[in-house]
Amino acid sequence: MKNNPLTWKLFFLIVSTDVLDSISQLFMKKGLVATGIGSVNLSNALDFIWHNASSPMVWLGLLCYAFTFFIWIVVLCQVDLSVALPLGSTSYIMIPIIAIIFLKESISPLRWVGIFFIVAGIHFISKSKQQIPPVVP
Repeated sequence: MKNNPLTWKLFFLIVSTDVLDSISQLFMKKGLVATGIGSVNLSNALDFIWHNASSPMVWLGLLCYAFTFFIWIVVLCQVDLSVALPLGSTSYIMIPIIAIIFLKESISPLRWVGIFFIVAGIHFISKSKQQIPPVVP
């Protein structure tokens, strides 16, 4: 659809959306865990909503989501979706690293293998955007 080349500026914007999305996820997780509510059902739904609506961490997460949204709009105006979205998959790398560092989660070796294949796919997709000459009738 678009014939715009993938510049370093656009690549940076795409990666920045993933960074902001990962930070958003961290803030949301921290805010949700801080409420102390482990599961949600009809009996505690209002309490769950109230605690999360008053959580600064949840609001920081939502603010980061808003920034991500506006940056993503800029990206989509300039890059094909079939290029931008796969390149924007670096969050699959960032989320496990953030989860290990800040949430003390453990990541299995099999999951790291899967992440490796995602990184390989991102590489191949970033190299696939070539100018295709128009067909002259």
